[in-house]
Amino acid sequence: MNKEEVLKFFQDFIRNYDKEKSKLIWAEKSKQFRDFWNNRILNKAESSLNEAEIDQIVRILDRNAKGNTKNDEVVARCLIPQGVWRRMFNEIKNNKELQNILTKIFQSEGEDIIALIDNLYKINEGKKNSLTGKSATAINAMLFAFNPNKCVSVVSLNDRKRIIDFFKLNNSPDFEKDLPGKKIFMSNQAILQGFKEYDTTEISPRTLSWFLYGSIKDYWKTDLEGEETSVNTGQVMSTAEKEVSDESLFYMEKELENFLIKNWDKLELSKEYELIEEDGDLVSQQYKTDIGRIDILVKDKKTGQYVVIELKRNQTNDDTIGQITRYMGWLETHKTNGKPTKGIIITSGYDKNLSYSLKKVKDIKIYTYQIDFKLNDFKE
Repeated sequence: MNKEEVLKFFQDFIRNYDKEKSKLIWAEKSKQFRDFWNNRILNKAESSLNEAEIDQIVRILDRNAKGNTKNDEVVARCLIPQGVWRRMFNEIKNNKELQNILTKIFQSEGEDIIALIDNLYKINEGKKNSLTGKSATAINAMLFAFNPNKCVSVVSLNDRKRIIDFFKLNNSPDFEKDLPGKKIFMSNQAILQGFKEYDTTEISPRTLSWFLYGSIKDYWKTDLEGEETSVNTGQVMSTAEKEVSDESLFYMEKELENFLIKNWDKLELSKEYELIEEDGDLVSQQYKTDIGRIDILVKDKKTGQYVVIELKRNQTNDDTIGQITRYMGWLETHKTNGKPTKGIIITSGYDKNLSYSLKKVKDIKIYTYQIDFKLNDFKE
């Protein structure tokens, strides 16, 4: 895509985007986040945070947060479960060192932020709170919420790399070799500076971010395997899923996947299985393998075994069993040195044929889900 084509996309986008409204919204939401940080996180008189106040802030940060709708203005879809956000903020509240370094990061100017972020990663090393993951999703979401006039709301470093590479933007960090501070700061600057030529007026980071996740997203947001990914999620939509005939069923099951991740701590499954963290990021949802993506990958709390969870979408029983056993085999080859794995199939209803098939397949369970939706007459 050449610059003229990008400019046309931008001009089309800007005609229908209310920049001033967005500025007002984020001025207010940023104030809410700053007030929360200064009056609750840094308040020594208060020893703990309650879930309700944390959830209110998470609704600003994460599209998947409890209570959000598709029409709400949020930083991004972070794919961090609600319970993890709660633990993260409570850990920050109870850790003065984390509070101090994060406050300095939020208040920093220019390149000073690089060393501060690198220091944060050192301080937080080994802690399983998803604050300092490889993709930097949580810290970038909070940076935007604190400074929406300076930071893009492209919170994933993976997406930033795709954008910089696709549009051939200058001054990119080395995403393989540089430390997190340099990657976060330089990628933000590269995107902001690289698109200034497309608008004669000052473009806000939020406006630019919305543009990048608009119609032009289909051009740059391509997985290394050539699979198209959905907006702000990092999730892959396969060709088979695109061709599902029952669109309402597919949508419902896709939302079920999001629901399971978002509410994991409240599910019965969480008593036996835990979500997986790698390099500081939660990677359980749409876990990437070189033969496709696992819907949800977890670990057995007692045995440490990997457990593949697959939703039975609009496909045959044989396809479902073939898919889950392939993933189990891949894990045993590439992740467990031959140690056995387990599987769970979640389906919308009892399937006798599926249960017969699994009688000869070890270590796979079936769970059914039920959605109860009804309308009641309003009575005063």
